[in-house]
Amino acid sequence: MKISHIKILLIIAQVFLTAIVYANENGGYAKPIDVGIASIDITPSGPILLAGYGDRKSESEGVLQRIHAKAIAFGTNIKDISVLVTVDLIGIQWYMTKQVAEAVAKKTGMSPSQFVICASHMHTGPEIGNLINHFGRQLPPEEIGRIDLYLLELASKLEQVALSAIANRKPSYLYWGQGKTDFAMNRRKLTDGKSSGMAATPEAPVDHSLPLLKVTDTDGNLTAVFVSYACHGTTLGGNINEIHGDWIGEAQRIIQERHPGVTAFVALGCGADANPEPRLKLEYTTMHGTKIADEVDRLLKTTLNPVLSTPRGKFKMIELPYHHVPTVEEFIEQTKERGSKGYFAKLALDKIARGEDIPQSLSYPVMTWTFGKDLAMVFLAGEVVVDYSLRLKQELGNRIWVNAYSNDVPCYIASKRVIREGGYEVEYSMYSYNRPSRFSEEVEDIIVKAVYELLPQEYLPGKKQ
Repeated sequence: MKISHIKILLIIAQVFLTAIVYANENGGYAKPIDVGIASIDITPSGPILLAGYGDRKSESEGVLQRIHAKAIAFGTNIKDISVLVTVDLIGIQWYMTKQVAEAVAKKTGMSPSQFVICASHMHTGPEIGNLINHFGRQLPPEEIGRIDLYLLELASKLEQVALSAIANRKPSYLYWGQGKTDFAMNRRKLTDGKSSGMAATPEAPVDHSLPLLKVTDTDGNLTAVFVSYACHGTTLGGNINEIHGDWIGEAQRIIQERHPGVTAFVALGCGADANPEPRLKLEYTTMHGTKIADEVDRLLKTTLNPVLSTPRGKFKMIELPYHHVPTVEEFIEQTKERGSKGYFAKLALDKIARGEDIPQSLSYPVMTWTFGKDLAMVFLAGEVVVDYSLRLKQELGNRIWVNAYSNDVPCYIASKRVIREGGYEVEYSMYSYNRPSRFSEEVEDIIVKAVYELLPQEYLPGKKQ
């Protein structure tokens, strides 16, 4: 009996030592968390108007790179399941996020507040309806019809990929860390305190951080990586009328080629006022994608922080007030303007004539995911400028990961500083997004306050980690 006991103790000791070795090699102590991964092709089957540049006059002329939606599901008990979906699209509309989340929740029992969609915001993908005004003209019915049909198919595929990820769950280990890369550059060149457009501006603020979430199986084999970077998907210009994932698509492709069998997820941070540099050549998408993949490989060789808990989601819909909604007289005068500003004024007058009101504020979704005390992800909707991520990370510390273009892309979300400076992100872009006015300066504080209200106390300033 004593010999048997000794053997049992030796076996237990060996297992324990093996676990310690595994943990030390992979970034400290970790415990298994069920994770499921899935991917689906969302490339349109035929020509469709591409989003992002208002000067395109015809539908797409082919496919340079296929595009995808990918889902990663966390959790064991179905009511605790969380699902994150990335889409290679200019954006996503809130009605579709809500529709897909509710459909998945109905079929599985998970909470809709645990479901998030992050868009890549590349400008060589299909129009999804939120930027139709950007073209400044009435689109032919057949072109609008093809957009509508694509959206119906897209909703079905997003639901399918989320359900597949949930079904694919198996014990895994999670780790996270933070690196950086440097091809994003603020595009708001300032002259006499005013924005003069899209020129690269080295002295203006930018967020070069590259947070990474690493997923392995229980044998330590890499199965997925999720990263985000605060930079527009505008390496390719409006002269490219073929579908392509831009630097985001290239980063995913290169990571997956270097790590066969691994699924790469790439989302965007608060990069609404940053462009990739250099740009406007196809080969630059590979250059930038390679920089992301290189930093991923470097991070994978470092000691990362273990993530010991599945995410817990919290959600809040807030109202962002516009600065000034024009009167009928002002809209009439605005119709004389060319492009999306004049087109929006005509649409607004038509709504008023039908007895409809022009909204005084924007309904805006804010979401947080907290992985215990290890990591907090913030998901902000819209094209969020860099000031938001810099402020949140400065105030809340190094466990905060801020994603933009999440759940809805209703318009640019300018900060107090950017609103005071004016320029494209503040003024003209709002008409492209079917919005009546720039925002009030108070929107920055409203959004930050909502983030604070959603996060647990241990993440707030002055609290111990």
